[in-house]
Amino acid sequence: MSPEELTDWLLERPLFMGYVILLFAGSLAAFLSLTYRIYRRGGLKGRHVSAWPLQPLDFGLFLVALILWFVLSGSFLLQAHRLVTGEETAPTSTIIVLGGLLLQGGMLYIFLRFRFHFRSPNEGPLSPRLMSPLASLLHGAFYFLAALPVIYGVGFVWAGFLNELQRQGFEINLPPQDAVLLFQETRESWVFFSLLGLAVIVAPLVEELVFRGGIFRYLKGRFSMPAAILISSLLFGAVHGNLQSFPGLVTVGICLAIAYELSGNIKIPIVFHALFNLNSVLWILLLPPELVQ
Repeated sequence: MSPEELTDWLLERPLFMGYVILLFAGSLAAFLSLTYRIYRRGGLKGRHVSAWPLQPLDFGLFLVALILWFVLSGSFLLQAHRLVTGEETAPTSTIIVLGGLLLQGGMLYIFLRFRFHFRSPNEGPLSPRLMSPLASLLHGAFYFLAALPVIYGVGFVWAGFLNELQRQGFEINLPPQDAVLLFQETRESWVFFSLLGLAVIVAPLVEELVFRGGIFRYLKGRFSMPAAILISSLLFGAVHGNLQSFPGLVTVGICLAIAYELSGNIKIPIVFHALFNLNSVLWILLLPPELVQ
């Protein structure tokens, strides 16, 4: 779709165009406000979030357990599906939803198991700064909006770079994310709302506890703040397994870690993550398929 065609497409949908304008105007204002705030305070000083005082061997076991669960949970459901149906067919909607719940539930159990089994008296709370639900929602929305210019900017540059490589003759396969295909292709209401619940409620809660409340907090006790943010964000991007969206997801992880560190409350990146996923679902549903990656 050319820029002219996209403009015509937006003009035919004034409500959606209004949402886009408000989103980008709000994101620009929030980005400038947050940038100024960080500049005034001299960077990420203050260290609001306490480190996770896990021993290196125990943290290694924690990562191994997560990786094994990523691999085994999907394999288990595929094997169960083949045993029940007796066919080598693609997973059904039920299997996909159950797989998502199983994956997220296992990740949450592993985090809670390691956190409480290896609990140290030196460990601080996940949220040293308490906030009301309304304040958490507002702060989470602010950090979400402030991050959008950076996230979209990185995604735009990366997509242009990959497209240029393709034009130069490099064979690069750029399939959309699995989540994009699921939302585009599902026709059953219960499947759609189950996937929406996974994307907007379950995944933000579990992934923020694991990646920010666990991995980031451990790394910041062992490395510098930039290294802790970058490493945890690289892991966050890698588990989603998509080349097209990898830099963008790493950038999301960086912004989530910064929001957590600045706010001192785990609810802030959870709300941020939930709003980001909800906004992504809206793009998937409303934009032409050829524009969604």
